[in-house]
Amino acid sequence: MLPLISGTAIAATLLIFIHFFGLRLRQKLDFSHIQFLTALISRTRSVRKINNYLLLLLRLVFITAALGAFLLFLFQSRKNVAVSPAQTSVFIDTSWSMQSASSEKGNTKAEIALAAASDIQKGVSTSSGGQNRQINRQDSVSLPEGGTSFSSSQEIIDGIEENSRSTTTYLFSDFQKSTYPVEMLKGLPKKQAITLVSLTSPNISNIYIDSVWLEQPILMPQSLAGLAVRLGGSQLGKSTQVKVSASEGEQLLGATQVLLDPAQKATAHFKIPLSKAEAREITFSVEDPTTSFDNQYFIVLPQPSTVHLKVNRASGANDPIMQAYKAEPAFTFSGDAKSESGLWIIDIPSSGGTASLATAIKTWVEKGGSVLLIPGASTQQASLSFLASIGLRGISQENQELGAKPLKQPDLSDTFFRQIFEKEVKNMKMPDAKPVLRWHSSFHTILRFTDNSPFLSTFRVGNGNIHLFASPITSSSPLVAHPLFVPVLYQLALSTNSGKTVLSHQPGSGSISLPLENQEASKNPYALRFGDQTFIPDQRVRQDQLFMTLPKDVSKPGFYEVVRDGKPLSKIALNVPRAESRLEGYTVEELKEIMADHGENVRVVEPQERMSLQKQLQKETSNQSLWKYCLILCFLCLVMEAVILSTKKSGSPI
Repeated sequence: MLPLISGTAIAATLLIFIHFFGLRLRQKLDFSHIQFLTALISRTRSVRKINNYLLLLLRLVFITAALGAFLLFLFQSRKNVAVSPAQTSVFIDTSWSMQSASSEKGNTKAEIALAAASDIQKGVSTSSGGQNRQINRQDSVSLPEGGTSFSSSQEIIDGIEENSRSTTTYLFSDFQKSTYPVEMLKGLPKKQAITLVSLTSPNISNIYIDSVWLEQPILMPQSLAGLAVRLGGSQLGKSTQVKVSASEGEQLLGATQVLLDPAQKATAHFKIPLSKAEAREITFSVEDPTTSFDNQYFIVLPQPSTVHLKVNRASGANDPIMQAYKAEPAFTFSGDAKSESGLWIIDIPSSGGTASLATAIKTWVEKGGSVLLIPGASTQQASLSFLASIGLRGISQENQELGAKPLKQPDLSDTFFRQIFEKEVKNMKMPDAKPVLRWHSSFHTILRFTDNSPFLSTFRVGNGNIHLFASPITSSSPLVAHPLFVPVLYQLALSTNSGKTVLSHQPGSGSISLPLENQEASKNPYALRFGDQTFIPDQRVRQDQLFMTLPKDVSKPGFYEVVRDGKPLSKIALNVPRAESRLEGYTVEELKEIMADHGENVRVVEPQERMSLQKQLQKETSNQSLWKYCLILCFLCLVMEAVILSTKKSGSPI
């Protein structure tokens, strides 16, 4: 490079020297009278001087442009061959949102990414990781079976970080805001050449099912199951009537329409008859021809059952609590201490009870059951010791001289009272109660006295709950005749099983958890069965919960069987994660702003419909072919110099 610059400087110096000090050929002409030439000589001398300077300028510009063309061409050539084929890595985002429509009609984002990756892959061996895939030189570029995976976008970033600094990386994605946080994008390597190929489609809308839940905490046999279906819209430009249907296999169970407004949610309601004493596979569908990859939502409706109650009270048939529960067929009773978990109603023994009773209560709550403790008319120290033995500490005896106190109106915003009243009841007249126990802290206080001391509280013990009244509950208690009494008792019983009902799973990070009940010990792992395929995920069991990491082969939503030792144990429903349905993504300008700290190492491009990505990248790499413009400038300089010299040759006075 230095000899080239030195040679150019010497050439420019010689050019200037010839211009000002070079030999000039003169010819002598005799005139008898030269006075008339004096004015002409004076006038042409200035023109000659200007032309000479103009010639000098054109020649200097010619040399500079020629040198610039050579340097730019050399720089471009070196840049084009700077990265060898073995140092190129292509990452294709195979998340569910890539199945949505692209800006090109009739093509999905995944198809556009594959076509562009194939264009780059010509003659290049590429590698990938995470949600990407490996592409070999001999193979055609294609997505894995199913076209999607339940993996997280963080796995793509981790795969890029594993590449060496000399690797040029291409990442094809729609860069959803819900799955690519700004901090994640800024965490891309700064020393590695990375090209982000954005496939965002801002004009493509999507209607999807956000969630489905039961409108009652228990499913009774031969009844109707109330199901609420929440709909959402992504990039929705106007209010739309959406048709929602529910089906079981080929049988249509119901259909309805709801109005969905932009940036809002809408809820559809279904009543499913529970005529079968088994789990039901229900599929909800929405009509959205524009984006169809998430039009279905799968749930497994659990088998109808009743809430099990176990009662240890001395009041007998006149017990108001027993009378309230017997009036509802959803509750069944048993006095067997070895029965399945549910709600166990116990009078606090004044004598302190037995060690076996305390042990049985601990075992009950460890299984996830709940206990309702009711004190007697007077509390002895032995009763307090019994409470401490089952895990309730900090309970003390209330002052016996203290009379009855009025209860405070319940906080209807509390989730406990969410489904008790159809509408808010104001200025509710509350009954009185005489407390015999007091405490200061608990997991959740349901009812209070007007002085804010607790009347009914819930304590978390083991895997279950222990509910404790501060006052005895008898047929003469004013609370028994109050409209709040029965709903509160029902809610205490129904909340026992509310946390066990799991309708479906949305494995956004590729992991799910399943409750385990009464499973026999075995060395064989749990497996998932989908049709004729069986998958064995990475798994671990902790506190009667099975945690699974889905393998890459699990790539389709639908109904799966949980099997062990070849025996089916339960059914689960896998759905497309809701984050994938929110198509709002970063624009090219936003991505450039986010990656501004990475400098020139990170480029952001958007594929053009009528130009291959390879040519588009080459065009950007070539600095818009500036060396060609330098050659054009050289040609113009030669033309202008030829014009000036031809003017001199034609006899113009210079």
